[in-house]
Amino acid sequence: MPPPEEIRTGRRDLISRVATLELLVADLVDLLWRIDPKAMETLEREAGHDLEIQNSRIPLPAGEHQRERLYAVLKDRQRLLKRRRTGAPA
Repeated sequence: MPPPEEIRTGRRDLISRVATLELLVADLVDLLWRIDPKAMETLEREAGHDLEIQNSRIPLPAGEHQRERLYAVLKDRQRLLKRRRTGAPA
């Protein structure tokens, strides 16, 4: 088992990498909104629809933790695809 310092450093490294990826994805989504707003509106609607479908399903006790994980992923997808209302031209 690695020493606690290595675990903490590894965890910090992982957190910084995930944060970097989230920023890159946010920049990419913003760029795509500028390039093709109609396609992004379609993706945004689909993300909302997928979330609605997942939310309306009857939960099965055995898979509830998986359902919660899928819901979180779909919610993040919907959040990431929303247009950011900045001063940038649409």
